[in-house]
Amino acid sequence: MGNVIGQPNTKRDHVGQRTIFTSATLYDGRNSKQTGMTVVVEGGRISAIHRERADPGGGRHIDLAGRTIMPGMTVGHWHGEFVNIGPPLFASGRAGTFVGTEQPPAILALQAASALRSALMSGVLRVISAACSNNLDGQMKMALESGLIEGADIVPCSRHILGTADQEDRGQWWRSPAPVCDGLRRIGGNVFADGVDAMVRAVRQEILFGAEIVKTYIDGGHGLDWTPGYRSISLSELRALVDAAHERDKRVRVHVTNKASILKCIEAGVDILDHCDYLDEQCIEAMAGHGTYFIPSPVFGKLASSAARGERLDPANPVDRTWLNLLEMVPKANAAGVRIVPGDDFGAQGMLHAPGVYGRELEIYVKDFGIPADDVIRWATANGAQMALADHESGTLETGKAADLIVLDGDPGEDIGILCDPARYLKLILQRGRIVKDELGSAH
Repeated sequence: MGNVIGQPNTKRDHVGQRTIFTSATLYDGRNSKQTGMTVVVEGGRISAIHRERADPGGGRHIDLAGRTIMPGMTVGHWHGEFVNIGPPLFASGRAGTFVGTEQPPAILALQAASALRSALMSGVLRVISAACSNNLDGQMKMALESGLIEGADIVPCSRHILGTADQEDRGQWWRSPAPVCDGLRRIGGNVFADGVDAMVRAVRQEILFGAEIVKTYIDGGHGLDWTPGYRSISLSELRALVDAAHERDKRVRVHVTNKASILKCIEAGVDILDHCDYLDEQCIEAMAGHGTYFIPSPVFGKLASSAARGERLDPANPVDRTWLNLLEMVPKANAAGVRIVPGDDFGAQGMLHAPGVYGRELEIYVKDFGIPADDVIRWATANGAQMALADHESGTLETGKAADLIVLDGDPGEDIGILCDPARYLKLILQRGRIVKDELGSAH
């Protein structure tokens, strides 16, 4: 594990000293960039931020020479154990494999631990899960807190809580009957519950297993078969699930694509909406009014569209139509003040977990959607920490907050793509003041 700036250290004396970063380009997570800034870290916390001036205190002085210092980032949609998810193994319909059964649980846990490490080495200091298999998220959090593994912090999510015969109810029922726990089928990444009482029971079970967020589907799309009238669970089941989670101070996120379902989710009090492929201005207004978090997840959408092949987009093609809609609506959502957080189905085919892959999404927002880089950085820092309920400690660089920060040899406001190549551009990672990576050289 790394060492804490401002705490005694026996391996490298200067690591334990008060550290003064000077001549920094600062992105604090809220405001536009500031140049010629000084940031002081001691005791694992930010003790001062100010314009350049002589610092009379002792410690390690690091001249950043214009390099960027910014908060560590958050990925708001996470499936750590995903590896090459997609066809033919995970074909839709009853001939597919249940997600979370493709490998033994111990192998999936190791994959999840590896992904958390990849995130950390990308400058992503926190991930917010969007469902796991075998209740691994809570176990990953335990492993992180005990020091068994090193990686990004995780906000654990439940398995998917779904209705019987949903699109995720894969496999052939006569071959592999799923185990039943308290009347609920549980297999891989899914819990199948039918009716209001079963939904409440499923939510409470998942909370018992460590979930801080509860996940369900309400319709198809975004990689699943879809028809306008399709519903994964009924509205009464959705309301019961939301109420059961909120009564235990937990939050709810929903895989949702069509307009009617988006509006029903907001009305029911859902906290986080994933994908929203067919949102429109009415959905945006409702999101902004209710403070709903929006996770557009465009990497998967672009990969599935003609844009990934450099071909002309065809509005008659449902996948292309989705991509075209997001290109129009995400900038409108940003302008309306919707709380957007980056995150995607990393681990799926074409977007495997690896250092730097998470920057691809940020690059898409800037280069494809035309979103200002300052806004995208804010989504990945301040907004992400808020969604994780951690903004009192991180997400912005402010005096008194934990030293969750990164230093880049470049300016992401000028070229957001540097976040795709952390091996080259990411020079320092501090996680709560602990040095994870340090390529800034010796003190002077």
